[in-house]
Amino acid sequence: MRNFLIFSLVLIMALFGISHLNKYSKLNFIDLFPQKRITEINFLNLKYLDKNNLMNYLDIYLNQNYWSFSSKKLKNNLKNINEINNFEFVLHPSGILDIFIYEKYPFMIWNNNNSYNYIDKKGRILNYNFSFKNLTAMYGKNADKYVSEIAELDKYKTSILQNLKKIYFIEDVGWSFFLSNEKCFLIPVKNFEKSIKILRKIKVLEIYKNYKSIDLRTEGRIYLSKKQCSD
Repeated sequence: MRNFLIFSLVLIMALFGISHLNKYSKLNFIDLFPQKRITEINFLNLKYLDKNNLMNYLDIYLNQNYWSFSSKKLKNNLKNINEINNFEFVLHPSGILDIFIYEKYPFMIWNNNNSYNYIDKKGRILNYNFSFKNLTAMYGKNADKYVSEIAELDKYKTSILQNLKKIYFIEDVGWSFFLSNEKCFLIPVKNFEKSIKILRKIKVLEIYKNYKSIDLRTEGRIYLSKKQCSD
């Protein structure tokens, strides 16, 4: 009987305590268990992009509540930035958000009617406020739409396109590759790989030294010229 009375008394006190707490605002619980916030945002390995611009685009901010932070949203936003090739990020228990960025290096600089843009291997514009050196210059309207055709250009530079100086593009006509040794190769828009194989065979021939221009733009024919290449 005595134990029952003690239990009843404890139960009443507990119920009274809960009822008493419920009379107060939820702020009391927040004070007791403060919500974590993002205290620091670090962009690691950043070379060309601006941190402040990234902050605005990614929609993250200091003192942001942990529970309002969406890793899925941050991932999607990072994927949509064309200048970013890959990324990793981690939100530490301390409140520090580390975002490791792998930026794209421009494939070429494209001169479109005296408007200059850096582009990647898919012809997409890279918005960098940075001056890159030793990039191949490409000229021509709509050339960006066909860059993917020559995306593997780098692997030919040691064998065929060594000392590549600049490239001109004329839609429905083809590419003109100008080398620093005053030679030029004229290649159709399509069948780039096939044209490169033909150039390899021509380059090992003795007659290669005697000609300035090699034109492969007409299928099934090769035109050689000793005249100086013109832009």
